[in-house]
Amino acid sequence: MRPLFPVLLGVGLIVSACQDRPGPTPEPTEPPAPRVEADTPPEGTSIMRPEVLAETEAPAPLPDPVEAQVLFGLGETTLTDESRALLDALIEGKALADGRWTVTLTGRTDASGDPAINQRVARERAEAVQAYLVDKGIAADRIVIIAAGEPEADLQTAASPMQNRRVDIRAEARRAGD
Repeated sequence: MRPLFPVLLGVGLIVSACQDRPGPTPEPTEPPAPRVEADTPPEGTSIMRPEVLAETEAPAPLPDPVEAQVLFGLGETTLTDESRALLDALIEGKALADGRWTVTLTGRTDASGDPAINQRVARERAEAVQAYLVDKGIAADRIVIIAAGEPEADLQTAASPMQNRRVDIRAEARRAGD
């Protein structure tokens, strides 16, 4: 078996000589700069399109509805200084002019007098409040007027008919598209 060892050794040397040998190792260089695409967002921002990102985020909760009342004297349809101050505070406090609010104005009267006249007075009261709100920057198309006329029987307002001579205001925030 001895003569086989030199043959195997010789074959191994020949095979290793025939194989490709790596060339000399190149000197280290800086790694290539990462390829920057034209649409790559700045670092720290999302790569998602804004409209897709907006769909995945939960919408912010809407503010609670706001309710108020503007009182009027017997047969009166013009706003008092107190009423204007109340409306100003309402507009500023909730930023009603920002476009996301819908305002419902319900004109009311007491039970005295002719029902047809009461209906007209109720509408005129609501229109007076609407005109003031529009003058303060709230779009007229976001204001709904209801002339309710005489109120339903209510023990609380039956003792004071002046409480029925009013415009009920209800402002509700809406999401875009609602």
